[in-house]
Amino acid sequence: MKLHKLEACERTKLERFLNKVQLPHLYKSIGLAVVLLSFIGLTIIKFTQDNPDWVRPLLRQGMLIGLLVISLSREKIEDELIETLRSKSYALAFIISVVYTMLQPLVNYVVDLILVEKETPKDIGYVQVLLFMLLIQVMFFELLKRTR
Repeated sequence: MKLHKLEACERTKLERFLNKVQLPHLYKSIGLAVVLLSFIGLTIIKFTQDNPDWVRPLLRQGMLIGLLVISLSREKIEDELIETLRSKSYALAFIISVVYTMLQPLVNYVVDLILVEKETPKDIGYVQVLLFMLLIQVMFFELLKRTR
């Protein structure tokens, strides 16, 4: 009996914490603006020369923060179905990101062999993995919402 009360208490605390982590719906637009501005900035500096070394990492971090804000933003109508779809999209994003992280070095190696380049295999950076994971989560969440 005491164990059941303890589990209920812990579940309530966890649900309160998760409700505090979610941002208001307005932040979805702000996150989208940050992602778009960062992407445009990265595209511009790709074709220009004489860029300071700190610009590219700053813009990547901006994209990461923007996607995280989108991911944590509430929907206009937040119900049990939306919560279920959000948790499914996080699970899918995690699984796909793990597979991506494991296969990407192999794909790079095969492409280097085909192109006859003698480069050493490159590790995948944490920003690239996190950007991929958040992008997949946001895309799957939007897809699941539209097909419900």
